[in-house]
Amino acid sequence: MSRLDELKREVEWRKCCRSEVYFLENYWSIAHPAHGRILFALREAQRSALKEWESERYSLTLKARQIGWTTLVAAHQFWLAFFHDDQNIIDLSRTERESVLLLKKTKYGFKHMPDWMLARGPDSIVEHQQRMGFSNGSQISSMPSASDPARGESASLVVVDEWAFLPNPEEAWASIEPVADVGGRIIGLSTANGSGNFFHQLWNGATTGNNRFDAMFFPWSASEDRDISWYESKKDAMLPWQLAQEYPTTPEEAFVRSGNPVFDLDVLERMSIHLKEGERGFLHEIQKNVLEFRC
Repeated sequence: MSRLDELKREVEWRKCCRSEVYFLENYWSIAHPAHGRILFALREAQRSALKEWESERYSLTLKARQIGWTTLVAAHQFWLAFFHDDQNIIDLSRTERESVLLLKKTKYGFKHMPDWMLARGPDSIVEHQQRMGFSNGSQISSMPSASDPARGESASLVVVDEWAFLPNPEEAWASIEPVADVGGRIIGLSTANGSGNFFHQLWNGATTGNNRFDAMFFPWSASEDRDISWYESKKDAMLPWQLAQEYPTTPEEAFVRSGNPVFDLDVLERMSIHLKEGERGFLHEIQKNVLEFRC
């Protein structure tokens, strides 16, 4: 290799160290379900999330399903570990299977990096289905939340994936809160799972300024390849509460309508139009979608 080529590679290395976006868009591969291995083309919403994660120690994201956030956090944690020394990163997921799948996304991008960049960077010294370790002192551990891996740890970053669906959300928070108190960061991600639960309480606290989290919401349209016709096709195929949970338009819709409610919320909404303050009685559906108030 010529001296000029060596200098060009060193310039590229330094660009990747300085800019996570540059590294991801030029050297990080993801497995696309339709197109196979492709470079990570960040959406504008994903760029916004990366800026948030860089600037805020406590970040809480309410999101729609399948908009690429697990893929994004898998790439983000690798960039931190590979280009920075002594990073201890812990992932908490709902199940062991999901924790393995999260780290698998990180390993996929690592596997397909250019040989010269792998040679220039730290050596991989730990390779396990739930752990990666590097010779620069950085490591990534991915565990189910029930294993309580964060307690007693000194972590630079804790990622909590699908927080609303963890079997022990309060216990998970109790184990990771001390991490941030000593300088670490927390990234919480989830779709909604009904209202009144721990994740909903965290979200309300974040949006009202009553806790330390900064709140971000990304609706179904955060994926730029989705349009209204795509949404309408999902609307026709899913129950209202499922649509609101998986593909919300607003945070309010995500929480109020998700979680498999007992009553049909569309019917309740139509009923409220007929109700008058102080009156008692009942609403009778005389024909489909036609209601009559009776005393």
